[in-house]
Order: sequence, then C-alpha cells, then structure tokens
Amino acid sequence: MRDTAFAGSNARIRVYESQLLQNDQFERMLQANSFEEAARVLRDTPYRNDVDELLETRDYDELLSKELQRVYDEMFSLSPDPALVELFSLRYTYHNLKVLFKARMTGENFDSMLIPIGKNPMSDYRQAIEIGKSAELDQAYIDSIQEVLVAEEEYHSIQSVDIILDRRYFTHLRWLAEKIDDREIIDFVKYYIDLNNLSTLSRAIKQRKNRNFLVTILSSSGNIPKETLVELGKESLETAGKLLSEGPFASIVQDSLDPETHELSPVKVDLETDNAIMDKMKEAKLQPFGALPLLAFIHAKETEVKNLRMIFAGKENNLPIESVRERMRMNYGS
Repeated sequence: MRDTAFAGSNARIRVYESQLLQNDQFERMLQANSFEEAARVLRDTPYRNDVDELLETRDYDELLSKELQRVYDEMFSLSPDPALVELFSLRYTYHNLKVLFKARMTGENFDSMLIPIGKNPMSDYRQAIEIGKSAELDQAYIDSIQEVLVAEEEYHSIQSVDIILDRRYFTHLRWLAEKIDDREIIDFVKYYIDLNNLSTLSRAIKQRKNRNFLVTILSSSGNIPKETLVELGKESLETAGKLLSEGPFASIVQDSLDPETHELSPVKVDLETDNAIMDKMKEAKLQPFGALPLLAFIHAKETEVKNLRMIFAGKENNLPIESVRERMRMNYGS
C-alpha cells in the first residue's frame, strides 16, 4: 500500500495526538492528595465526561477499558489497512483465546475475563475453537487454534495453552507485518519481538528455568537468533547482563542493570524496553505519510491508559509518589 494512502488518516491522527495527556497533567495527578483529587484533574482533559462516574464508583478499570475499546473501534474504521490496527489488537485476541480454551478445558465460564478488542467478533473465535476451522478467521489464527487443540488432546494441560499461544502470538505478529508489506512496520515488529525476548530471558534466568523451557517459550521471529538467547539462559543475571551489554541492545541492557549487584533486573528490563518502544514510536511525529503514525497513536493511547491505571492504583492503595512514578512509562504526549 502506498504511503499516500495514509494521508487522510494521518491528518486525523494529528488531531487525536493533540488530545493525549501531557506530562504536567500526569504530574498533577501524582501530586494529588487523594484518589478523588487525582480524578478531578481529568476534568480538563478528554476524559472530562467520565469524571463524575469515576468519583462515584472509583472503577477506573472499567473507564479505561472502555476508552481502549473506543479507540480501537475508531482506528479499525479509520485505517486504510485494518491489519495495521490488528498488530496491536492481536495481544487482546490471544488473551481471549487463552480464556476461551481454559473455559473449554475446565468447563467453567470465564466470560468476564474476555476483552472485546480485536478484528473479529468473539463468536468467530468460539466457533473456530469448537470445530477447529473457520471461514472468517485468517489462517494464522487457525494454525494457532489447531496447535492448541492437538496439545489439548495429547497432554490435557492448561499450562500448555499459555506456552503455545504466547509463542504463536509472536509468530502471528511477524506474519501480519509481512502481510502489511511495509519495511518500517516489519522492522518495528522484529524489534518489538527482540525486546520481548529479552524480557522473557531475564525472567527465565531469575526463575532458573531450563533450556527446554527457553526453547519452547522464546520466539524465533525477531532479529536476535533464538539459539543465542537460549545459550545466554545458562548464565547468571550478572553474566547475561555483561554479555548483552556488548550487543545491539547495549543501552537498554545497561539501563536495566541493578546498580549494586550489576545483575540484569527483569523489572527494569520491562520498563526500559517499553520506553525504547516509545522512542521508536516518537519518530512517527515527523512523518506526514506512511503507516507508522497510526500505529504510534495506538501505542501512545495504550501507554496513557497504563500510566493512568498505575496512578489510580497508587492513590487507591496510598503508595508513595516516587514508587508510582518510577513504574510509569515514557509519555508520547509530552
């Protein structure tokens, strides 16, 4: 698809970007003395119509979930290529597949855990899980579903659902990027997968997971060879951090080291990789054409919602301001 096909949608995106929360608004919420005071800061933002209900119910999860649903619905309608929006909605779909499979295997109803964000209606996924095929879903979904169905028949293990679908998610993500056929998008997706592999690796080392676990859980759809990461899994967090500090993600890894132990910190890896992705997304601010601005806006909205959720949870639980601030992600709308 030509870059100029996004000219109209990108003009709309610039308007939406101007409505994103700014750093000073987040800071006012952080400095607020109560949950209610933090919520009132939103009266001067696009969330203004929801503030009274939020003050009454304190149900910020419901408010933020509805906001994300609204944004995704609008982006699916706006994008010249729905697959672009599907890139970011895919993680919700794979979450929903996990929920539906676990409900099937246990006989329990987990519908309250489903998230209504995605390309297809939930009924399409339910039917595909039931009969193992679908005329509505892309083949990548069917491949994922069929792999879980085979494992279910063979192992009857709920744990295998998470393992298979976590791995298949990244395979599907790479497939979608190739389908979109935009070099910037393909490069971004490979970068995103690499960063997720780094996060998975750091947690696996901390939890002393074995080689078989790493072979199963790590994705081979990024730039870093999977075998390289698997070999690093044998090392300590300190040695792995030292070796990774000499590679293509040196700055991210160095910022993720514990200053006292010099060990790779999984919590810091998550924070630094999220911020690295935001840095990539901010490059879209300079692009009048192409697919990246729309993708960047979705990521910006996801980050805004994540930061709002952290602030409200902090206020609800009387957490220190610095404790909340150090967990917040880099803001696109600064």
